[in-house]
Amino acid sequence: MEIGEIIKLRNFFHINGETALHKNFLFWFATLFPLILASCFAYPLTHGLEMLGSVEAYSNFISIFKLPLWIGSGSLIFGVTVSRFHSSEQRAITIKQSINQNNFSNYLNHRDHFQKYLKPISDNFDVEVDPFKIYGIIFSSSTPYNANVMLSDGIFDFFSEKLETEFWSKMKFSAPNFTNQEVNIYFPRFAKSIGINAENIKLSDFEELNSLLIKIRKIYRRAMEYGITRETSESFQEVEESGFSMLIGEFSQWAHENGFKKRWS
Repeated sequence: MEIGEIIKLRNFFHINGETALHKNFLFWFATLFPLILASCFAYPLTHGLEMLGSVEAYSNFISIFKLPLWIGSGSLIFGVTVSRFHSSEQRAITIKQSINQNNFSNYLNHRDHFQKYLKPISDNFDVEVDPFKIYGIIFSSSTPYNANVMLSDGIFDFFSEKLETEFWSKMKFSAPNFTNQEVNIYFPRFAKSIGINAENIKLSDFEELNSLLIKIRKIYRRAMEYGITRETSESFQEVEESGFSMLIGEFSQWAHENGFKKRWS
């Protein structure tokens, strides 16, 4: 027998809690098979049998058809058993749906509260943010099916990778002939990739760029305070804070060595 046929056969005997009990094949099999089997055993015993209304005849009937009657009673027993299994399956589905609904509700509440939490922070630093984008970065494991308030492990790595690929590598390629136009093309792309609204970003010199990087670092620092940290000797926020600071320091050192700190032509 092929695997496909085995799977089809198993589906026949599977209890589907999402459909009515009488639409499950197993229910009919459990109730009808004992009756059919009992009839097969009873049929040979009916030859020459006289049906009389006496007590003796009734006693003989019970004695003769003891086995078929015992087999036939299994119809009720098996039918009730399948019914209980079906009810149990329905309860499991209901519980699962309730858990999914609660997870989805918790996810939306956590994300919406994060948006409200982040707005005054971005207003304080005068930087427009995409709170849902940032939420997806610092709570990458949180989904509508599994709300998770633990901070992501690779926030700094993500930040570093985006700065390198979206902006820094482009400046390295342009060195030493940097232009204001290039900076204002590539830096907004980097900013957008980490959840900073970049439509109005216009930079004229390195000090403006460095100031914006520091503001972004502080926004992320405050945003991460919204999450739950791991138990380490040093808080997760402090680790990420130092990571962001190191990254900005490395970029600043590169800018100094390659003349990027001068006013762009």
